[in-house]
Amino acid sequence: MKDLKTRTITTDILFEIAGCMLIAFATYNVAAPAEFAISGFSGITLIFYRLFGLNMGLMNVVLNIPLALICAKLIGFRFLAKTIRCIVIQSLLIGYVAPLLPILHMDRMVAALIVGVFYGIGYTAIYIRGSSTGGIDFIIMIFKHYRPHVKTGVISFVAELVTLVAAGLIFRDIEAVVYGVVITFLSTTTIDRIILGMNSGAVALIVTDKGRGPEICKEIDSLTNRGATILEARGGFRDDKKEVVMCTGSYKEIYSIRRYLKTTQPDTFTIVLDSKEVQGEGFEIKKVAGEN
Repeated sequence: MKDLKTRTITTDILFEIAGCMLIAFATYNVAAPAEFAISGFSGITLIFYRLFGLNMGLMNVVLNIPLALICAKLIGFRFLAKTIRCIVIQSLLIGYVAPLLPILHMDRMVAALIVGVFYGIGYTAIYIRGSSTGGIDFIIMIFKHYRPHVKTGVISFVAELVTLVAAGLIFRDIEAVVYGVVITFLSTTTIDRIILGMNSGAVALIVTDKGRGPEICKEIDSLTNRGATILEARGGFRDDKKEVVMCTGSYKEIYSIRRYLKTTQPDTFTIVLDSKEVQGEGFEIKKVAGEN
């Protein structure tokens, strides 16, 4: 048990170092020379660095540690300890290791793509080990504690928007804000695709007349080798009996099913929904943030 705990902690630290190194390099060696407006606490440290030449690692600690202590009761000791460790690692890397690496001067769009992807991969490496770099996460926790009715997405959006707009106004560079939005979108998309993308897919809900569900299920199995579930339903207008065939698969598989329905079952009513994660027989299950 002790060896397992040691291996887990060691793996956590290695993932945190790798993730923080990508974030530090993207921030100091790519985003700073490109003079981007970055969202979150990375953007705030970048503003102070460009204005006063302050060490970004030191600023990261100054900004995060007080908020970490405020959130101590909200997040629990274990998560707090991991988060503070990650903050310290990131601060050391961005403050003292990244300056030793080459500064990249390149086209701003190329730089934005690099920063966005590096951020996405870096934060994913940290999140899948159940840790955090703090920053906006702390702000969200505080707001949710005192204003639980406010949606998390709204808090995150406003906090990120404030830092982007502030940088744009301070440096009078609207183009930098646009690139900042690109970076935020790309990093968020990368995180989603890595953490949930391997298990993501689509869900087809096919409404058909009573008794035709088994025929559609058989054809779905023939086309995609996927199973389907038949749900009993009732029409809201005529009160007639219906069946809803529910099938989950990859986007390519659902497209094949939709094409089949369009050509051979034109009177069916089909709804296709995105599915962030699919687990079960026929789908590979990924462990995220220490899940069992």
